[in-house]
Amino acid sequence: MKLKKILSIIGLSVAISACTDLDIPPINLLGENDIYSSSEGIMSNMARIYSRLPIEDFKYHYASGFNFSGTQYKQMCNLTGESIGRDVTGAEQEGFSYWDDGYSEIRDINMLLEKIPEYASGLTETQVNTYIGEAHFARAYTYFALVKRYGGVPLVDAIVDYPASVDMEGTHFFRASEEAIWDFIASDLDFAIEKLPENSPQKGRANKFVAAAFKSRAMLYAGSIAKYNTINEMQDQNGTSVRICGVPAERASGYFKAAYDAAQLVIDSGKYSLYKGQWQANDPVAQYQNFKNMFLSETSENIFVKYYDETNAKHDYDHSTQPNQTKSGGNDSEVNPTMDFVEMFDGIAKDEDGHFDNIDQNGYYYLYDSPLDAFSNAEPRLRATVIFPMDMFRNQVIEIRRGIWTGDASQGVPTLANEGDVGNCNELSDPELHLAPGLGSNPTINLNPGDPHGAIMRAAGLNGPASNWDFGNVGGLYIRKYMRESGVTHDFNSSQSWIEMRYAEVLLNQAEAAYELYESGASGANYRTVAYTNINSIRERAGANLLASESELDDIDKVRTERRKELAFENKTYWDMKRWRVLYEEQNNRRYRILNSFYSTDAQKYFLSVKFQEPRAGRQYIYTYDTRYYYQPIPTSEINKNPNCKQNPGF
Repeated sequence: MKLKKILSIIGLSVAISACTDLDIPPINLLGENDIYSSSEGIMSNMARIYSRLPIEDFKYHYASGFNFSGTQYKQMCNLTGESIGRDVTGAEQEGFSYWDDGYSEIRDINMLLEKIPEYASGLTETQVNTYIGEAHFARAYTYFALVKRYGGVPLVDAIVDYPASVDMEGTHFFRASEEAIWDFIASDLDFAIEKLPENSPQKGRANKFVAAAFKSRAMLYAGSIAKYNTINEMQDQNGTSVRICGVPAERASGYFKAAYDAAQLVIDSGKYSLYKGQWQANDPVAQYQNFKNMFLSETSENIFVKYYDETNAKHDYDHSTQPNQTKSGGNDSEVNPTMDFVEMFDGIAKDEDGHFDNIDQNGYYYLYDSPLDAFSNAEPRLRATVIFPMDMFRNQVIEIRRGIWTGDASQGVPTLANEGDVGNCNELSDPELHLAPGLGSNPTINLNPGDPHGAIMRAAGLNGPASNWDFGNVGGLYIRKYMRESGVTHDFNSSQSWIEMRYAEVLLNQAEAAYELYESGASGANYRTVAYTNINSIRERAGANLLASESELDDIDKVRTERRKELAFENKTYWDMKRWRVLYEEQNNRRYRILNSFYSTDAQKYFLSVKFQEPRAGRQYIYTYDTRYYYQPIPTSEINKNPNCKQNPGF
């Protein structure tokens, strides 16, 4: 529908501050000439488009949608094995549809693209190119959000002037092929790369290299679908058979090459680099501090950022993920990293199966002055990502403990029942093992039974885990990445900005594309060398051991694992696992493993047990991914009103 008047843009200043650093007053009831003939008017419209970009950031809630304003009881990282939480009970999917919001955003973008040329006389050539380039970038971003969820979708690249120029039947679009949508995204991004300036006009807005970085992500996704997807859905469209789900396998190399080249454009610009402002060689503490602080700062690594601030736009990330011990009210502990995640990292003692080695050759637990000691040789990036028991956070020692063992440790601490087959601590009945039913019923244990005035210790410390449904820790670890070290932690009081695209991802995008090209035998660059170089750059900054030679890079899973470590808890892993088509492989009656730290009163040391996540309040926490959701269902309302829109298979 052609709009002759733009109604009041309610709350525009808040929307702008969340995405950009602009200072534009609200605009009320303006005509087309007011909106499109001045830079201020167009920027008001552009700010609204930016504020509605489908960015899976702090305010994305997979159960409810984008820009969610409630408490985040469910976190996306709890769907991938990175972490667990009380409220995510198994493999789940998005509980909302992005369809209508996506096409509303596309309609506004198409309107902008139609109107700017009509009013270009009031703008400079640079302004016209920038606005049109940004609009193409935003449209590609929106179609990416649609295609990765639904496959082929209706391709609407112009205003649908209903009822002036088309009747209702004219609005019944067929779904384009999935291949066509990926190609359209590439075309929009190429246009944006051509038109956008090298430097963003203002914070939070796209430039040429933002578009290129995003192209490296989108084309990598397209290549993965072409190579790994096995779902192929066809639709007859007036005598033509169109593949609405799936991409021809022969397109894989072309998409991987497009991802590779787009990443190279960003790399060659010299505008961005891996942040190493606090990094020092052979200094694990400096490397840990460098990686931790990178997510709370403006750095050379930031390519595209969604900005939050204390005044206009805040979120509740700290409120949802903070330790119970440090909260100033409200929720806590919704993200508890798993041992399955921790075991991906270098520098941890592991057994022949690659699992954390916590038991000596005589069947006794290794003992530690602090649980943190067991991970002291791990790559510093891990400590910057995860809070281990008894590590420091907010100037406090974070006391995470499952229980206290009061048995005779003169010969060592024997393994708890079910250690070999993991089990869970709630199944244990050792009379020497003291657990807490909950943080509100957390027994105190005398550390020196012969001294009635001796030191005492609470069984579950200040955070748990405890046995029953309760606030507090449920996995033995906490998330550190993106967590503020100071400030109020309850409700919507967090202001750290979301780094949507950073240089490390660009290097990883290129490394993965390069390795895929190498495996396919593609000619051109020495692709494995590029992948090896990029991976080692990431590993060096992380404090991990470098690959000795490119021959060590002999499996795509090594590239993927590096990506999962580096981009953990940035809401990328879920989509990566979908495009690799490995979610069902990893989640087929899967139970995730957690760290249980115990204190031995006799040894006066800690020992660490690894067991399954424990059932709570009747919830079993068993994950099996439904492969139908590799392509999510198109909303029933759309199917009912558009007879040409075919539903995805299985729904």
